[in-house]
Amino acid sequence: MTLHIDSKYVNLISHRVRNFKRKKDNLWNFSCPLCGDSQRNKTKARGYVFQKGNGLFYRCHNCSASTNLGNLLKNLDASLHKEYVLERYKSGESGFSNFKDPNFNIPTPKFGKVERQQFFQHGEYCDKLPSGHFCLDYLRKRGVPAKHYKSLIFTSKYRDFVSEILPGGDKNILNDARLVIPFYNEYNELIAVSGRALETNDKILRYITLRTTESDDKLIYGLDRIDFTKKIRIVEGPIDSLFIHNCLASGDANLDLVAKSVVGDSVLIFDNEPRNREIVNTMSEAINSGYNVVIWPNNVKGKDINEMIMNGLSSDEIEDIISSNTFKGLQAQTKFVFWKKV
Repeated sequence: MTLHIDSKYVNLISHRVRNFKRKKDNLWNFSCPLCGDSQRNKTKARGYVFQKGNGLFYRCHNCSASTNLGNLLKNLDASLHKEYVLERYKSGESGFSNFKDPNFNIPTPKFGKVERQQFFQHGEYCDKLPSGHFCLDYLRKRGVPAKHYKSLIFTSKYRDFVSEILPGGDKNILNDARLVIPFYNEYNELIAVSGRALETNDKILRYITLRTTESDDKLIYGLDRIDFTKKIRIVEGPIDSLFIHNCLASGDANLDLVAKSVVGDSVLIFDNEPRNREIVNTMSEAINSGYNVVIWPNNVKGKDINEMIMNGLSSDEIEDIISSNTFKGLQAQTKFVFWKKV
């Protein structure tokens, strides 16, 4: 009965919000009435009403407002909210936990980190997985330090996991088992997830990355654990960044875009692939722009840091190689000419 009543009142507010649309059973989408969604683009619709337990909840992916349906109604129309409360009371369902009366969770200016979500219905932090779990076997095979297991997530159903954190998200993604690499900003807020397939080697679908917030900013991995007062290392792959101190990951070869996005002294560490035209071109541009760039020596085996680890090098050894082979300016150009001919 709860969902029936809640659904009825969602439909009653359809004319009060912009871009109202029923996406499917128990999922509605419309422009957020709390923040206005977008003043420049009136077609933006980042507010979602979705099922959670026995009732409906509201979340905006623009202002991050999060509350139950009752509080949303109270904000929109006090008289309609009273009718809703009365109808819930008559049905004997006013005591459901989803009808508690919390304040709207509308963000205020941030002065520190927020607490991360500790529980996922369709995911589990890797440090909580039982011994012998195949995801742990995968992490050990890659040589990922155990200290990072607590910040990585396993899901057996990636599409369900994405739907949990991003109602109305992409429904066409695979619902397979994946290692989830969560991207956080400097305030510990989740800004994206990248699911690495564990049961297939299809290169096209090996990684599926989705933003959880609306932004045109360059997606960067590791912002939550970086010290901006120290030298910042920038690599391509998120997993590569787990082996290096104070390291960010770009997710692609555009390391210079990350360097432009962060304030501080940085070193660009491209993959060791002299036959990759994209990497060669972006490295050349970075050197010409005056960045500190690592030019890997010929005796290092492995196309990236993780492969170097799997080939027997330790993190400390790779740190030493990076420190000894960081160049800029004319020296970098000279080293680069020899590297790309290897």
